[in-house]
Amino acid sequence: MSEAGPNISAGAAQAVFEAMRKRRMHRVFTPDPVDEDILDRLVYAAGRAQTARPGIRHLVVANDERLVRTVRQACPGFVNNAPAVIVICSDLKRAEEQLGRRSAEDVTRLDAGAAAGYLTVAAPVLGIGVCIVTSWTEEVVRVIFDLPEHIRPEVMVAVGIPAANPPKAVKRFLPVVHRNGYGRPWKDSA
Repeated sequence: MSEAGPNISAGAAQAVFEAMRKRRMHRVFTPDPVDEDILDRLVYAAGRAQTARPGIRHLVVANDERLVRTVRQACPGFVNNAPAVIVICSDLKRAEEQLGRRSAEDVTRLDAGAAAGYLTVAAPVLGIGVCIVTSWTEEVVRVIFDLPEHIRPEVMVAVGIPAANPPKAVKRFLPVVHRNGYGRPWKDSA
């Protein structure tokens, strides 16, 4: 590793992989509210993910019981009892001005997904459970959170303290991996 690069110990590297191993989607939470310091740490984690330009990513953190209840009733994919939600959004106007139309449509979604990924890896380290919510209507989320027309909701993440005995996690799905081009296996099957 170069002198300019960080010196990462084997223990620190192992901790990152352990956090990835523990990462899972939770749908059952305790009724306890999530401490605001923990929400701040999740916001920090989401903010550490790559973004095409500053000022494009917006996060809406909701821990008001009535607002979260509204989300649960209006968004069919919010099938959990989480006491908080984080909505990762993109400023399409700013993205288009700085990056062009294609980036406003595509790169912002990639950046929002990266922010959600960082947040989900940080969650188990903080003792928090999260669940990416995949079924909701953009217009409904826009109304619930008072989002202006140029702010597009990209990813919704339910946040809470996981139940003591959650249902068993879904088995990890393995990607199909190719070496140096499509159709050549990454590892020999022998």
